[in-house]
Amino acid sequence: MGQTLVACSRLTSWVPSAFAAEAQAVIHGLRFALDLDFQSVILEGGSRSVIQKIVDNGKDLSEISALTWEAKELAKSFRFCRFHFVDRSGNKAAHAMTRDGLRRDEDRFWVEEVPDLATVTVDDDCRSVEPP
Repeated sequence: MGQTLVACSRLTSWVPSAFAAEAQAVIHGLRFALDLDFQSVILEGGSRSVIQKIVDNGKDLSEISALTWEAKELAKSFRFCRFHFVDRSGNKAAHAMTRDGLRRDEDRFWVEEVPDLATVTVDDDCRSVEPP
């Protein structure tokens, strides 16, 4: 629906790969939603393979298997939890917040509002996925 209810930017020390960083971001998002007592969550991620590993019921033998297992376990805490892959062109807000978070060197959390830099890009993201 194009609504961002909460947002966070978290610093994580020593992440071995981009895949691990994406999986860690999913875990941070799920924990944040649980802390806010959300019952239903649609989490959008920027790595197709990470999202597939989380939604797949098969055994994950990858380097991020512990992280995907944790994400699956956290997802069970919600009444409804769905994961979606969104490519870079459709998720500019997340990338803008990532760049901002790296510059600030601190964890940041927004509830019922999003930072100005994300508001514009969320609107752009919605326009890029709406039918013509």
